[in-house]
Amino acid sequence: MFSYVVAGGLAALGTALALAWKWQLGLRRTAAAVTALATASATLVTMLGKALALSGRVRAVLTGASTLAGAFAVLAYRFYRDPERVAPDRDDAIVSPADGTVLYVHHSSNGELPVATKHGRNYTLRELTGTPLQIQSAIVIGIGMSFLDVHVNRAPIAGRIASLRRFPGLFGSLRDPHMIFANERVTTVIENGDLQVAVVQIASRLVRQIASFVNEGQEVSLGQRIGVIRLGSQVDLVLPAVEGLRVTVRPGEHVTAGESILGIIDGRGLRGIEVSPSGVLEESRAE
Repeated sequence: MFSYVVAGGLAALGTALALAWKWQLGLRRTAAAVTALATASATLVTMLGKALALSGRVRAVLTGASTLAGAFAVLAYRFYRDPERVAPDRDDAIVSPADGTVLYVHHSSNGELPVATKHGRNYTLRELTGTPLQIQSAIVIGIGMSFLDVHVNRAPIAGRIASLRRFPGLFGSLRDPHMIFANERVTTVIENGDLQVAVVQIASRLVRQIASFVNEGQEVSLGQRIGVIRLGSQVDLVLPAVEGLRVTVRPGEHVTAGESILGIIDGRGLRGIEVSPSGVLEESRAE
């Protein structure tokens, strides 16, 4: 009978690993979590099986089903949670608008981004944001969110919502970089004096809902909730390439919405660009 229980647990593990690979959840942590759940399920099913005289096949099914049910319950909890965040107590910080992994830090010159189309033409900053900005030279920080990340997005700076627009589009997989420019998106532009930044929430193959919590003209504080994007996707932060801006993250780093500092503005003017030793402005992308 024990072999049936083990078979049910292994079947659940195999299914979970396949989904973890597809959804980019991390194979090691998925294997560890599902193994623990399978062990607990196997123990409970074995006790229940003895009490109710269940057959081996029923025990296998119960073990696999309960393991997967537990795994999806944990995933749902992590996905829908919305913990409180404490923004940095400083007025020169630009914080992350999303939880997730920094995918790239691009430098846009003259309104163009270093991402070429199949015909060799570079995409423009306008194609990313969908709306014109006051800036032509910009830094674009892409943040990829997995199912395990908090999906509530937050204001990267304090200021006024100057523009809030939704742009219909496709729902393609963001593993294809061209879908970053073709998928549905919501762009929120926040202004504070001469500083203007844009938060671009980009849909993906599984995303069917991007909700905003703010309205045009509304004042927001640093790290305030501004929206949510469902089922994993991507958020791009567009910053002006100005003198005195120091980018403080690299591709591959994990950041926390409302708390992780992505850049520092030291207030020396709007004429150029400066990068900290830990910042990256090359056309780089996390592997």
